[in-house]
Amino acid sequence: MIMNLYEFNLLVTSSLGEEKLPSFCENLISEFKNFGDIKGEIDFKQRKLAYPINKESEAWLTVFFFSIIEEDKKLALNNIEKVLKEKKEILRYLILTKKETNNKVKEKSKKKDVPEEANLEKVNQKVEELLKEE
Repeated sequence: MIMNLYEFNLLVTSSLGEEKLPSFCENLISEFKNFGDIKGEIDFKQRKLAYPINKESEAWLTVFFFSIIEEDKKLALNNIEKVLKEKKEILRYLILTKKETNNKVKEKSKKKDVPEEANLEKVNQKVEELLKEE
């Protein structure tokens, strides 16, 4: 079974102070747990925005990975988006699909590297031969 992994990027209002941020994060995680598992920890960093969003020039930024448990991934993502839209503390969000790589793909890419290395050796030998001729 291929597990779909999603990358979540969230901008949270800076008016949510550093002391309230952990509780907001815990509530968000508890709502997400119904749909899947969060991979790693959620860490917020305050960033200056390129342009104002809702008259705010700074926001808390976080990036985390999430795998969906449910069979109907589209339904789960729609429900997660509803949760994100309901939170007025979230200024913007972006969800990206991350595909897990197969070992076969990695093996094929390694095989491609070998001929390039062999060609590089041939080029070096040819350069040495040309230099010796001069």
